[in-house]
Amino acid sequence: MKVLVNKQNDLVVGFHILSPNAGEITQGVGIGFKCGMTKKMLDSCVGIHPTVAEDIIGLQYTKEENPDASKTGC
Repeated sequence: MKVLVNKQNDLVVGFHILSPNAGEITQGVGIGFKCGMTKKMLDSCVGIHPTVAEDIIGLQYTKEENPDASKTGC
């Protein structure tokens, strides 16, 4: 999963996910988009455990900090 954030105003402007139940997770994030969700607001949420959705809370690595980051496997 990936969250795209406008660094100038901290607004969440994009979201990518590939997982079981991705539609339900995307619907929840979509509500946040409509309400002007910032990354700080997203991080202040409590992830629902045990679900894939809890992994979106607290994403912290940026492409700029680790441009060679690559995912291996699923």
